Amino acid sequence: MRRNFDYFEQKIPANIHNNTKSIISEHLAVFIPEEFVVNRPLFVEEYHFVICFTTPPPVTIRSVKHQFKKGSLICMAPGDDLLVHPVEAASPAKYITICVKPDYMEQIYKLTGGVGDLVFKKLNTTYGYHLLEVIEALISEIVDYEASNRLMLESLENQIAILLLRAAKLEQKSANGEQGGSRAIVQEALRFIESNYSSNITVKDVSEAVFLSPAHLQRVFMQYVGKTPYRCIMDCRHNKAREILEKTDASIEKTAVLCGFLSSAHFSASFKQREGMSPLAYKKLLTTADVD
Repeated sequence: MRRNFDYFEQKIPANIHNNTKSIISEHLAVFIPEEFVVNRPLFVEEYHFVICFTTPPPVTIRSVKHQFKKGSLICMAPGDDLLVHPVEAASPAKYITICVKPDYMEQIYKLTGGVGDLVFKKLNTTYGYHLLEVIEALISEIVDYEASNRLMLESLENQIAILLLRAAKLEQKSANGEQGGSRAIVQEALRFIESNYSSNITVKDVSEAVFLSPAHLQRVFMQYVGKTPYRCIMDCRHNKAREILEKTDASIEKTAVLCGFLSSAHFSASFKQREGMSPLAYKKLLTTADVD
């Protein structure tokens, strides 16, 4: 079995390959190029995924021309052919290609309850923030530890394969129908909020992370969470703020920064509206309770 995805690397022009970050593990490879490879037919020999951070040039896959968008996850299977077309004013090339060996991907598919052959019914779906996190973890593991910890690498490979399979089926009608996809998107959005609340994120940032419009995001949040995305962001910030005030000696200013508020004044006003007292009064109340 081919180990290092040589055929794929050989099809990348030298000037592009030299500027491509390549991370190779036993069962999959991650390529981060700086350019698109145009006018070069490619026949895919593995499960092949492309994460588009910008709008890519038009591409022909299975003899059909497509124009994918920013946020697309393109899912291809062994035997697919593709050709990227040149354009006069292309967007900057910001994308990741993930190649997964067929035997391995099909094994993961079966182990996770897949029935029948592994077939991607849609070329174009979306990816989640968690997938990007695990890809980054794999890259860091190989760069920092040179693949010395086989157990860690296997775990990260398995997570990437499973997340790719989940993303590839996200828009398909499953046993749970469309509701299952919406629920998964809400869960992904909540994970994004939990991971990024300290960065002064907005509802727009959350909607972009899960590739929904803010209005659509609001609808599915009200359906599955019972409150708006903005309320979820603020709830997360206030929960973290109370935890910091209760368990640390951090100043009000530092607490505001750690929890993603625009300023200490913004934090104090928001906190007082919710708790009925300022953060400083809340902190003093806790100190008095401890003394008693």
